[in-house]
Amino acid sequence: MGPTIPELLAALPQDESSARGAAADDRLQEIFANLAQRPVPVGSLRRLWTLGGLQAKLAMAYLAYFVRTRLKPADQRTQQLMDANLRSALRTLEAMGYLRGAVMKVGQALATFPEMLPDEFAELLGTLHFEAPPMHYSLLREHLENELGQDPEIVFASFETEACAAASLGQVHRARLPTGEAVAVKVQYPGIGRTIRADVANLRRLLFPLRLSKDWDSLNAQFGEIETVLETETDYEHEAQSLREARAAFRESDGIVIPRVHERYSTRRVLTMDFIEGDSFKAFLAKDPPQQLRDQLGERLVRAGTRLYFSRRLLYSDYNPGNVLVLEG
Repeated sequence: MGPTIPELLAALPQDESSARGAAADDRLQEIFANLAQRPVPVGSLRRLWTLGGLQAKLAMAYLAYFVRTRLKPADQRTQQLMDANLRSALRTLEAMGYLRGAVMKVGQALATFPEMLPDEFAELLGTLHFEAPPMHYSLLREHLENELGQDPEIVFASFETEACAAASLGQVHRARLPTGEAVAVKVQYPGIGRTIRADVANLRRLLFPLRLSKDWDSLNAQFGEIETVLETETDYEHEAQSLREARAAFRESDGIVIPRVHERYSTRRVLTMDFIEGDSFKAFLAKDPPQQLRDQLGERLVRAGTRLYFSRRLLYSDYNPGNVLVLEG
């Protein structure tokens, strides 16, 4: 694994490192605050324009770096390259956070292969696993009320309007049922299904010249499969059924916990499950656990995937670190 942003900044002179680190943190918080107020763009042209604008900004950033550093010594070129990488990574994170959906999933996937990216990109895109920017509740309230039939503060005994987690397709709010159970309410972003269709349509447009090749039919069929899989992820009724089947595959002695679904409070776009306390991978590794415990966790992850496949014919294909919690004991 490459060095983290703090480690890279620490290699610079102390006063410059502190200033850059503080500026990056401030900019990241500014981006998150801005994204919280912006609904997901669903139109094909608007999403394509945003991606095209990002490409132009990144190209200009690296062109400026090349022009400014042509005659400078190696140490100054290295520092300015880090600057260019950091600014470009922040712009990329902002665009992916705004577009969400399939585009954010690409960012999450890239973060799992840090050797493919500059360290600054890998570090910042990695935040999409654990700290994706949530949408402000005011943009979700009507959508959630339409799904549940009433205001969530009436449906639940208590409902926290500030999201406790966010991802590419939706975000999670803590709540408590009238019967007292603590639950996690996963709410899909309004219009996210349309964004998936828009992104696949844009990809087909970008690859339009390939329509004349002999491989187009096969490529087009693969686009269709990708679109189907991503649209399935927006069907929370399907996800609820998969959770029920997965939960039935494990015993308490397995040390693998799948949350229980509360069907009465779930719909196609809202999924209510038991709220489970635990550490993210990042928090777990920050405690420097012994190798034996790390091995045990790895063994359970492998056991979970193989049992789901061989006993239930369920293929769990999204093993990103944001999807697993490490429970106490």
